[in-house]
Amino acid sequence: MDIITSNSNKTIQLVKKLYSDKKYRDETNMFVVETYRVIKQLLINEYKFNFLIIANNSKYLNDFKNKENVYVVNEHIFDSISNVVNTDGIIGVFNKIKNNFVFQQNKKYIILDKIQNPNNLGSIIRNCVAFNIDGIIVTNDSVDIYNINVIRSSMGAVFFIPIKFSTSLIQIIKELKENQYKIYATAIENTATDLKHVKFEKNSAIIFGNEGNGINKNDLKLCDEIIYIPINNKIDSLNIASSVSIVLWELNRKI
Repeated sequence: MDIITSNSNKTIQLVKKLYSDKKYRDETNMFVVETYRVIKQLLINEYKFNFLIIANNSKYLNDFKNKENVYVVNEHIFDSISNVVNTDGIIGVFNKIKNNFVFQQNKKYIILDKIQNPNNLGSIIRNCVAFNIDGIIVTNDSVDIYNINVIRSSMGAVFFIPIKFSTSLIQIIKELKENQYKIYATAIENTATDLKHVKFEKNSAIIFGNEGNGINKNDLKLCDEIIYIPINNKIDSLNIASSVSIVLWELNRKI
């Protein structure tokens, strides 16, 4: 273990930049996570940390005392970089693992188009793992999956499901149709089918659009079926993460 005594230390500055700068995360191929729970899950799933930063009052300090690339800092320095309110005093910097995503038959996929809120994206990813979704496609204009708030909201689930990135929703729809997938889209349209009456295929892909604007009308025309969740007239819509959870529960129940 090494001790860091200054906020200006290059390792501390590196962590701060990884937290705030997506471009830097992409350039370095690294990301930051917090809490022992998430770090332990990553280690179980064969991720390797570049280094750990542990507060000198953390109860997990002894767990890593014989490991290399572990830095100990005082509470003040740790709090200056931590993004967790009730922290357990441990931060890890990990390398990204290449995700070899290949479309397969008889799978359930979801497509997330322009999702902007990191807490929403994290919750959606967690829901996907809970309801046995086989993979997620995220458009590049969505929030970064390595955003610390995405990781925290997903409770680390972001690392346990295949995720593909795409610059074009149209291209993803084309690829899925070439693989004999039926494409469903969630939207409030006159032609939409009540979720209760949807007959999901074994090859199913469901698109969820931006929190405020939904799915582009031209993209909707490319989908095979539009579906909606029936709600009363007291509110006009549901939070995107709640909507995904309801749809995936029904999908998981039917196939």
